[in-house]
Amino acid sequence: MTRSPLTAAAALLAGAACAPAFAQSSVTLFGVVDVNVGWIKNDESSWQLGTNGMATGRLGFRGIEDLGGGLRAGFWLEGEINPDTGTSTASYGNGDGAIGGFNFRRRSTVSLFNPWGEIRLGRDNTPTHWNWAVFDPFGTTGVGNAQNIAIDRQLTQGTGGVYGTLVRANNMASYVLPGGTAGSGLVGQLSVAAGEDAPGNKYAGGRIGYSAGPYNVAAAYAETWLTADNSVKAKVWNIGGWWDFGVVRVSGIYNQIDISGGGFPGSQQDNWFIGATAPLDLWRFNISWGDARGGGTISGNNATQFAISANYELSVRTALYAIYSTINNSGNAGYRVTNASSPLTPGHNSQGVQVGVRHIF
Repeated sequence: MTRSPLTAAAALLAGAACAPAFAQSSVTLFGVVDVNVGWIKNDESSWQLGTNGMATGRLGFRGIEDLGGGLRAGFWLEGEINPDTGTSTASYGNGDGAIGGFNFRRRSTVSLFNPWGEIRLGRDNTPTHWNWAVFDPFGTTGVGNAQNIAIDRQLTQGTGGVYGTLVRANNMASYVLPGGTAGSGLVGQLSVAAGEDAPGNKYAGGRIGYSAGPYNVAAAYAETWLTADNSVKAKVWNIGGWWDFGVVRVSGIYNQIDISGGGFPGSQQDNWFIGATAPLDLWRFNISWGDARGGGTISGNNATQFAISANYELSVRTALYAIYSTINNSGNAGYRVTNASSPLTPGHNSQGVQVGVRHIF
């Protein structure tokens, strides 16, 4: 018997109505578009139309399926976009070179959830990065990004390896507490990343924190093996927090990295910053001061960074912003306010301004 389209549709709807109630799923398209006019001064000054001032441009998909019995499955795919050129950023993996074209290297994970927490597999933020992301008033984005002075370019010179897990790691397996990575109450994450024979890929770390009412505090520790033979190791730990007084929220972080092993004489870096966020009606003002101190093979490679910004919320999705930042380098430090390719002589200063608009969807 041949079914009419109407009969087939009715049968499909009837089948859907008889499906178990727990077989519910949802998929969300989300993203950020952020464009600004910027002025950057390194060895030379330049004007540019750029991105990633108040937030990093991105396009993503995430979904959840209820499997019943308190068990859920989910996925998260997120890639960076450059709305000024209509392209995607050529992302760099942990020593695997540039990946051109649109990709999901901001995050690409699949998860299983139950009341005891989440098992998450794929490329993701490292636990030690979360303290930077949560407690930096500038959200580790733009010319005010606290991580602009987080890793000295000479930190791994002489090790024969690379340090590629400052922000994310490939091939990572994580257990995340029910509170998530940046929620309220008890939060935490334990992660391991397989090296898969690539220098700078092998990672193990964790983060634990607590957020309630006006305060939020967390600490993290991790180790990254920098060389293919695992003889050189980077040990990183940090602690951060904020206290919200209502009229102003004060935040800070201390971060230390130590690289040694394999006959390498050793290099160290200590970072700290303090910042504040003050809301006033539709305005939000941010300010931060950071310091980086090198030790061992990079002794004397020091820097300070000052940043200030004003954001004006046009709506819950759209905001205007203006940011100013300056970095003072000493020794052979060569930190810059952006990742732009404009050259900077070691020991010289860098500064920048971004004025733009950010829209969330």
